[in-house]
Amino acid sequence: MTQTATKIRPPRRPQAERSADTRAKLIEAAIICLHRFGYSATTVTIVAEEAGVSRGAMTHQFPAKTDLMLAVVGAVYEADTEHYRRALTALSPAQWMKTLPATMWEAISCPSGVAVMEIMLASRSDDDLAVKLRALQSDIDLHAHAAVVDRHAQLGLVEREDGEAVHRVFVGAVRGLTLEALFMDNRAEVEKSIAVLSEMLGLLYPKLLE
Repeated sequence: MTQTATKIRPPRRPQAERSADTRAKLIEAAIICLHRFGYSATTVTIVAEEAGVSRGAMTHQFPAKTDLMLAVVGAVYEADTEHYRRALTALSPAQWMKTLPATMWEAISCPSGVAVMEIMLASRSDDDLAVKLRALQSDIDLHAHAAVVDRHAQLGLVEREDGEAVHRVFVGAVRGLTLEALFMDNRAEVEKSIAVLSEMLGLLYPKLLE
């Protein structure tokens, strides 16, 4: 008598775990599409196809394109925070500060950083996205600057009264240089400008040069 083997199925993953996995796939796919095609051509349909996710599952996670774009910005910030944390672990606080512009360049000029800039530029013509993105970005900027202040404290540096403005200058400069590198295809030349930013940081905080 032939015995029919019973197929053993692996246990089904919890719904929350499957949902988080789908969400992560969609965010990663959105980053790829934004970097490859730009904001306008990155439709929810294209993102779903890139992620290998059904349109229904896409809509369940992100009812509107704006929801997905905001999730991308939040996820990229979390990844960047880890990027800076790893850099801090590998370097002394003083070395970390001296190489901060280069570390920022690594984060902002990579595909995920370019994706965020695509979203920022698109918000100029999308009022709903602009309002929500400004609120989110304001929170991100506050947290990012607070992290830099913490590094200053580790070095015994006194925070400048215009510390937030300094932070804004460096972030804006690296974003602008990233756009130039994309447009002019001159990454090697732009990296020389990043080195200049490091020198400028030393002038603003002379103790870094000691």
